[in-house]
Amino acid sequence: MTPADIQDALTRAGRLLARLEATRDGDRKALAERTKAVATAKGRLAQRDAVDTYLRELQQDANRRSVATFETLLTALVQEVLPGEKPVRLDLTTERGLPALDIGVERPDGGREDVLEDNGGAMTNVVGMALRLIAVVKAGVGRFLALDEADCWIAPERVPAFYRVLDDGAARLGVQCLAISHHDVAGFDAGLTVSRIAGRPETGVAIEGPAAACAAQWTPAMPGFRFVRLIDVQGFCDATLPLSPGVNALVGPNNYGKSTVIRALRAVFYGEVRDSLVRAGASAARVEIGVAGGRTLRYVRQPKRTPVNLWSLHEADGSLVQENGTTFETGGRDVPSWVERLYGITRVEELDVHVAHQKFPVFLLGEKPARRSAVLSIGREAGLIRDMQALQRERVTEDQRTIREGEREITRLREALAVLDGLDALAETLHGLHDQAAGLAEAAARLRDRAALADRLARAARLAAGAAARARALTDLPGPEVGAELGRALAEARNREGVGRRVLAAAADLAAARGRGAALADLPSDAPLPRDTAQAAAHAARLRRLARGLADAEGRAVALRDLPAPLQPVLRPDAAATARRLAEIGRHLAEARARETAARDGLAAAEAEMAQVLASTGGRCPACGTPAAPTSLLTGHRHAQSGEAA
Repeated sequence: MTPADIQDALTRAGRLLARLEATRDGDRKALAERTKAVATAKGRLAQRDAVDTYLRELQQDANRRSVATFETLLTALVQEVLPGEKPVRLDLTTERGLPALDIGVERPDGGREDVLEDNGGAMTNVVGMALRLIAVVKAGVGRFLALDEADCWIAPERVPAFYRVLDDGAARLGVQCLAISHHDVAGFDAGLTVSRIAGRPETGVAIEGPAAACAAQWTPAMPGFRFVRLIDVQGFCDATLPLSPGVNALVGPNNYGKSTVIRALRAVFYGEVRDSLVRAGASAARVEIGVAGGRTLRYVRQPKRTPVNLWSLHEADGSLVQENGTTFETGGRDVPSWVERLYGITRVEELDVHVAHQKFPVFLLGEKPARRSAVLSIGREAGLIRDMQALQRERVTEDQRTIREGEREITRLREALAVLDGLDALAETLHGLHDQAAGLAEAAARLRDRAALADRLARAARLAAGAAARARALTDLPGPEVGAELGRALAEARNREGVGRRVLAAAADLAAARGRGAALADLPSDAPLPRDTAQAAAHAARLRRLARGLADAEGRAVALRDLPAPLQPVLRPDAAATARRLAEIGRHLAEARARETAARDGLAAAEAEMAQVLASTGGRCPACGTPAAPTSLLTGHRHAQSGEAA
């Protein structure tokens, strides 16, 4: 393994160690946080009983104050409507750790009577109406109350007092009321807005009311309902009930559709509806309620269609309301959440607080004591206390889960940290290995430097040995005079070689001249006379060509003047002279060949002598030490410069 490989392995080990250290630090932090959370949860659980007791006492105190207020209010209302009646008394007890409220009246002898079981319907009507007003206000929801025949059990002479109490309570509490009654309340001494049923169900029921007077009492931003319009709803073809901000009364004979208005409101706000709400022969029933800002809340029941119920909110011009990218139109069987959010009409503790049902006029009196307490305690203070109790229960559950899961997690973290206890020692070991690896890298570098130095020394030794061999070879070389003699012999050989080349060229020219001489020997001495002029002209042209050829031959003869004098031929017109000249040229050629042979013999002797010299120097030039051949030393060897021989 090289030092680089060792360093890479240590680097990977360092990264792995860093990840393990990060895991260990994270586990330590998590352990500290878990330990703190478990300790905090155990501390809160240790105070659980004290907190529960305090909240229970706080709730009871708030309930007692509410009970005292409710007793005073209910007693005043009952005695206002029913003079001489017994005072109302509320008994606050506890059932299964929750407050329970009993509603009764106090007899002169100090005994208690149940309002619903031990008293008449008039008392029940008055107390139920008062309880609804209290629940609407205490619940903090929409302040609207619809009562259907809430005065049914009150004697006619006491009905005006009932409506005076209702009008005064609604005005004081800011509650808009709609009271359905079969009594003619127009002459009552109360600030009521009275509308009447007109017409007959079979031909279409109408509503007669002070629409203009009601509209004049509203400002655009005031909360509350401006009107209720019924279109194809049971006995109504198209009728509008105007509403004022206070107490509104709708009167008329029985079975003429007064309660249909209540059923329409329950359909809109509770989703409680059947197909029988649709007028016979119509395809759908529509309920429209005027609300603040000139808008209209519309509900449509359309049997055998999807959706069967449709809620929508419209601007004054009829367009759908859109806010924050949401269009207020929803279909289905459940009331949309935006209806409850905008108008606050919803069930409280699963009870219909806002819109009373005709068949169930008694409110709260028939409920269990714990539910009575819950409904009447939905004020700001009691609500906050209940929220605190719920938060305490949630916190106790959360603390128990925190302790249970936290202790398991603490055990796991401790086991994981125990495995990582040796990381510090491992880090020290890794640090020492890094130092050793650095020392190994330095030693490897020194070794590489020494190996390079050894290579240079070996090369120098080889060069020195070569130089010594060349020096020994140079000592056996002949002196300068032998070299000069060899140079002169070489120059003479080169001259003889040049002469030989010229002799060969002259021989070629001589052969050509012999051919021409042989051709000229056969010519007649005199030209025959032509038989006709045309043939003579042709012969004349031929002679002219021959003359030109002779001139060319003479020119080539001139070119032979550079040869030695014995080799220069002189062309004669007779063949005998030509033959003598050729014989002479042959002798000169023989002499030239003899000299060439002598030159070659001398060159061969020189090469043999140079071969002996090279054999003594190991095949290297005696002057420069480079490899050489005997021929190259004679014909032009390139001597190496200083340092090239190595």
